[in-house]
Amino acid sequence: HLDFGAMAEELNSKSVKELKGMLTELKVSAAGCVEKKDLVARIVKAREDQAKSRKSGEPFIEKINGLRCIIMETDPKPDILMFVFHGFGANAENLADVGRVLLKQGKIKSKKVRMVFANAPYQLDGDGWAWWPLDLQALMTKMFTVGVQGLFKDKKPKEFDTTCATVQELVASEAKRLNIDFSKVVLCGFSQGSWLATHLALCSPSMPGALVVYSGGLYCDEWAKKAEEKKGMKVIQFHGMQDMIVPFQQGQMLHKALEKAQCKTEFHPFNGPHTIPEEGITTLDKLLCDLAS
Repeated sequence: HLDFGAMAEELNSKSVKELKGMLTELKVSAAGCVEKKDLVARIVKAREDQAKSRKSGEPFIEKINGLRCIIMETDPKPDILMFVFHGFGANAENLADVGRVLLKQGKIKSKKVRMVFANAPYQLDGDGWAWWPLDLQALMTKMFTVGVQGLFKDKKPKEFDTTCATVQELVASEAKRLNIDFSKVVLCGFSQGSWLATHLALCSPSMPGALVVYSGGLYCDEWAKKAEEKKGMKVIQFHGMQDMIVPFQQGQMLHKALEKAQCKTEFHPFNGPHTIPEEGITTLDKLLCDLAS
């Protein structure tokens, strides 16, 4: 099943403190571990035991590149690897419902897939998290002063670059560990998480299998230019026409930029607010099945 040799190799590159943190996440004691190799062996054993007892698609938690992730997989050696990024003020658990629906009602449950629902690094109030800080009040004001087109025409916070680098490393390390070609990797996000997914898809050295955008927008001006390097990239976009958080016109602007760059883009407007419609899940299911075949 799992390649425990490769796992041990990966764990050996981590610090003792990181390894102890991983054991805590796994709810396993580090007592009796004298050397670093003992910690590595215990983590490998704990993961092996968990993998044996876990049912197909049953969610479990893993910390990858410092981020807490909810994982759902139908096979430990998947053919398809999907990353899903939640919106501003939400958390990984909110979007993990997408995975639950896919594995309960979708056809993808019969394919070999691994879904990674990453949690953003910056905590807001309570259980809300952000990929980088956003001043919502200032954005609302800009809507009325400069309009929808000028909404994101400003300097990005330093945390934007930090997060993009962290998540790019997470995506690359997971694909490498599982020996999955980037053409079988799907990047998917909602709202702020879709801006992250879009940035990763356009700035990665290789072309992903697909980019899936729910309530997206043209967050970075340079994306229009970057998209030219990803000619033929599969993109699926859904945006509610009554979206009061990320304006519908922002979704259209992103679509036009990608279309102009000759990406294979589908734009699905729907009658609804800032949400993921049912059709958005069934279309994602079909996309994953097509990629897996």
